Amino acid sequence: MLKWILHNWSDEESVKILKKCKEAIPSKEKGGKVIIIDIIVGNGKADHEAIETQFFYDLSMMVYVNGRERTEKDWANLFFDAGYTGYKIAYGLGLRSLIEVYP
Repeated sequence: MLKWILHNWSDEESVKILKKCKEAIPSKEKGGKVIIIDIIVGNGKADHEAIETQFFYDLSMMVYVNGRERTEKDWANLFFDAGYTGYKIAYGLGLRSLIEVYP
């Protein structure tokens, strides 16, 4: 489980982290998955105030660390670049979403 971890890292570093996670978990057929709790910018489920807060976090990540908040497409690119076969998203955790990523 990675809760508010990957938004601190660049795309390249996030792919490295995800690859290490993939090495550590069983195959999809044996129940393997990585659970990520993080912001998905522009998810269409957030109200105006939540969207402003998401963009504030994005700006903070760019200023203070080498990370950023990501759209669903950005997340998908990370997962597939790291060698995963699919993912599923559950929206509705306030600013955050729950993402299941499958090897």
